[in-house]
Amino acid sequence: MGLCLIASTSLMDGLGVVLAALTAAAGLGFVIFVHELGHFAVARMCGVKCEKFMIGFDFWGLKLSRKLGETEYGIGVFPLGGYVKMFGQDDDPGRTAEQIEASTVTEDSDYAVAKKNPDGSTRWVDGRSYQAKAVWQRMLIISAGVVMNVIFAAVFAFLAFGIGVEYQPCVVGTTTPGSPAWQAGLESGDEIVRIGDRTEPGFDHLKRDVSLADLEAGVDFGVKRRGSDTVESLRLYPKKTGSMAMIGMATSNETTLNKHKAAFPGTAAAVAEPPFEPSDRITAINGQPVTTHRELTAQLVSLADKAIEVTVQRGGQPASETNSVAAETLTVTVAPTPAKRLGLVMTMGPIVAVQQGSPAEAAGLEAGDKITAIDGKPIGAAPDGEPSLDPLTLPKLLASTTGPVTLTVVRADSADGDQPEAIEVTPRPVTWEEAPSGSAPMSAPALGVAYTIEPTVVSVVAGSPAEAAGLMPGDSIASAVVSTMDPKKKKASAGSKIKFGEAKPVWPAFTAEVARLLDGNSVKLTIQRGEETLTKTLEPAAIDDSYLVGRGFIYMPILREREIGSVGEQASYALDRTWFSLTTVVRFLQKLASQQVDASNLGGPITILGSAYLIAGEDLPAFLLFLTMLSANLAVLNFLPIPVLDGGHMVFLAYEGLTGRPANEKLTVVLHVIGMVLLLSLMIYVTKNDIVNWFF
Repeated sequence: MGLCLIASTSLMDGLGVVLAALTAAAGLGFVIFVHELGHFAVARMCGVKCEKFMIGFDFWGLKLSRKLGETEYGIGVFPLGGYVKMFGQDDDPGRTAEQIEASTVTEDSDYAVAKKNPDGSTRWVDGRSYQAKAVWQRMLIISAGVVMNVIFAAVFAFLAFGIGVEYQPCVVGTTTPGSPAWQAGLESGDEIVRIGDRTEPGFDHLKRDVSLADLEAGVDFGVKRRGSDTVESLRLYPKKTGSMAMIGMATSNETTLNKHKAAFPGTAAAVAEPPFEPSDRITAINGQPVTTHRELTAQLVSLADKAIEVTVQRGGQPASETNSVAAETLTVTVAPTPAKRLGLVMTMGPIVAVQQGSPAEAAGLEAGDKITAIDGKPIGAAPDGEPSLDPLTLPKLLASTTGPVTLTVVRADSADGDQPEAIEVTPRPVTWEEAPSGSAPMSAPALGVAYTIEPTVVSVVAGSPAEAAGLMPGDSIASAVVSTMDPKKKKASAGSKIKFGEAKPVWPAFTAEVARLLDGNSVKLTIQRGEETLTKTLEPAAIDDSYLVGRGFIYMPILREREIGSVGEQASYALDRTWFSLTTVVRFLQKLASQQVDASNLGGPITILGSAYLIAGEDLPAFLLFLTMLSANLAVLNFLPIPVLDGGHMVFLAYEGLTGRPANEKLTVVLHVIGMVLLLSLMIYVTKNDIVNWFF
């Protein structure tokens, strides 16, 4: 991918790629360097002879090195780590006897120091060896690497805030149907201005505090509603969705198109003429000015089925500003984007959540209720072949209704034989979009209800891809694989298998993905028909009057810069960020142990290198904060009480300090082997995660 990018860009772009790679490598190398420098410097201050100072591991003797004085300095072939080799010390406990022998001297030798053996006998060792130093000195040497990482985490953060740090404010863009944020009625344009005691939080604070929260206690938020200066106190209870706990909120965007790519390839926005360019700012739709993303979305929602005139400002500054360069203004026509469908009408499930302040709540609808008809028209299959409603298109139907509707509702607590209730509800106007993702349910924003769609076919749309493929009522969809065609390579690639069923209510998100597919893409369905398992491949098509709202535009997120008034404030922000990074690692490990966070969230060397490269090429302050996080990670993980890590060495030293003699060598070897097996297993696991997340 990188080679293709370099070959297809200008020379300056190619230099930018190289510079980003070099910056990433230098930053990661420096984090390792300061860790090892801590060990090296304190060891030298304690009078220990240091034989090697290596960045990377020199496996099989492969290295670039030079000896200066008594120490060999070098870079090893394997770059993910480093070490300081001290006289009389080796991380391999199996070589303890060799190290003891190498540092053993006679009683009358210069610098001879008496030391206790594990069996209580006395030996004489060279005073310049690691073994000769007091326990407290060896503790200082071992802990110095971690201390240096903490110090430089703060240094990186201090430099970042001195340059100027941008952050994503917690302005609500969208909420996930059925999620805690959705149920609480958070709307586009609302802003979370406080999380616990923290004011002006960034979205990174929100993600951390939500995913690592006490799920029973919830999280206390201060919310400023759109158009209001009043801060409302709101407690939300995150729910584990997928691999971690969430409240179901995404941040808002600007009306400015992304600075790298203005639109997704093959979409209506991407093929419009004249073409949109990165960083164009949308200022009006059909002549109606838009200044916020909510206003822009409202226009796109109301005009989803029509061609629109999009006015953009390109380059410069608005001409009304003093000493400004006038921007170019142009108008581009963008066609509507029909949503693709398979032509399957699935089983309507029960309501799983009702939004606060919604028409549904006012009408008394509750979770567990099931809507079976609207104005007498059944949802799903109908008797005698009468027309029926599709639960997938109910949101559009209700949003287009101007007056009250009568819902036929089977209550959650209904007994057999109870008659369904008729409930009158007046849908509200909808000027926003609610798109399901993951295992989120379907929502009807005009009512404020979220409901499930079960993967059992109740009818097939005439003339649809599903009918052509021979699907029938009663079929159960077990899984699907979406194959997408790359518009440039003209080659299809299959995605991962999507499984359906009660434990995986993902049909709404699957159909949302299908709706966005380009021509030539296909879906492979695995179908259970009685005892028979069938496989069908369908090419989705536009079979009704449903349209996509977004049209393929890609936007810039809302960004703000932290205002720093003094060096003291800069230092305060830096220390806060360092503490944030350190406590995030600790809390993550705690939640990992309690299974609130899945191990699939762990990243390894590919994630570290890839993230460093992407951030280094984007923004220097952001890269420095990335190094703050990485340095804090290295400090905490290295101090875990696992043999072969610095924390494990500290445990053995603590034992020696308490008992007056080293730990039993055989026990030490066994514990080190166990620790090494754990670390190797972890490395294999996180590398597997990296490969899956970055390449599949």
